[in-house]
Amino acid sequence: MNAAALLRILRRRATKLGLRHEEIEAKGSHLKVRHGAGQTVVPLHRGDMPNGTYRAILRQLGLTEADLGD
Repeated sequence: MNAAALLRILRRRATKLGLRHEEIEAKGSHLKVRHGAGQTVVPLHRGDMPNGTYRAILRQLGLTEADLGD
């Protein structure tokens, strides 16, 4: 999954569930994001992000892949 798609899913999920979603600051090619009670940094690189990075972002936000499919 690429960063733009992940951010789009997180925004839609926040709107649907009434959660707080803030894209706080961008520094270089990274964006700090608060989603619900979690906070993480999303790399804004081209192409798909590595699976480990994707899973780490979800873990830091307290989400699972199933949560994104809602």
